[in-house]
Amino acid sequence: MKKIALVLALVLSMSCLAACGSTAPETTAPAAPAVTAPAGTTAELIDSIYANVTVELGLVTETTEGALADAEMFTYLTTLPSMEGIVDAAVSMPMMGSQAYHLALVRAESAEKAAEAAQFMFDNMDMARWVCVQATEKQAVVCGDLALFIMLDPQHGTTSDQIVEAFTTVCGGAVDTVIK
Repeated sequence: MKKIALVLALVLSMSCLAACGSTAPETTAPAAPAVTAPAGTTAELIDSIYANVTVELGLVTETTEGALADAEMFTYLTTLPSMEGIVDAAVSMPMMGSQAYHLALVRAESAEKAAEAAQFMFDNMDMARWVCVQATEKQAVVCGDLALFIMLDPQHGTTSDQIVEAFTTVCGGAVDTVIK
């Protein structure tokens, strides 16, 4: 009986050593295809977002050809430290300043810059930037070279998920990243 146990132990040890010595072939998962951002200016794309979702606020859109052309105003409205790496930008906000709603859309030089911009806006936008009101939801989304930031108070009838869904529709049904 001891001989059988010794032989079994030896056989198990040898099979373990043989298995440990072989290496499995490396498999590389295919890279996920990058999402291609839609064409158009950021202001046009904001109009397209609003064609897919109802926002019950009187909104105004500022662009890099208007108020966002000023570096200080650009930083104030996007929180991005500079326009470096940004090709185009537009911000949509209520005409009345005490309604918690802010949408910023930037087109960057690359998808990597767009991802950096989305994360920066998400991390640095003040959700209490208005007098007496505060946003309770915020999200950032990347679609190719576009970065969208939305913050709002859903008491006005629209949620950040609805805005993100509308943006996803504008992007052809897919986005690269959603930051919540």
